[in-house]
Amino acid sequence: MPVRAWRSGWTWLLGAALLAPCAYWSAWLRTPESRKDDVLAVAAAVRGTARPGDAVLFMPSRRREWLLSSPHLYEGLHDLALDRAPTASHTLQGTELPSQEIRARLMEAPRVLALADPADQPLDAYPREAVKRQTLAAHFDLCEVREVRGARVLLYAQSGNCP
Repeated sequence: MPVRAWRSGWTWLLGAALLAPCAYWSAWLRTPESRKDDVLAVAAAVRGTARPGDAVLFMPSRRREWLLSSPHLYEGLHDLALDRAPTASHTLQGTELPSQEIRARLMEAPRVLALADPADQPLDAYPREAVKRQTLAAHFDLCEVREVRGARVLLYAQSGNCP
């Protein structure tokens, strides 16, 4: 066997051995386990909790990106804080109403499904996010908490009206 052919065979074998872990890593990156949150689990929790006409509140607003994987699931829900949808605002999260309008809309909602970060995450200090938390704490009862990887789905009802 010529030396050149022998080296060529080893080069291909070494290349394949080095690329195999990359292929595994690339495939793993496309699984839900590689993400810090599981958007499909969030969607399943929403499906199991929500009723048509319920209000939905993304806390913080950047979590609105969760609906990108299952937008049809959120069609029957009223997004209380949304001013301009993601497509209209050319953003992933859309734009939100001013704090006072968010508070007013919250006060009119009998049930609110809040899609939030896990409990151990720091709270956003933005005024809109603070108004959401303060209004829910002051005027709503927490009826149900569903924890999924990287998220919480919280069901709130006006005080005294938990199902």
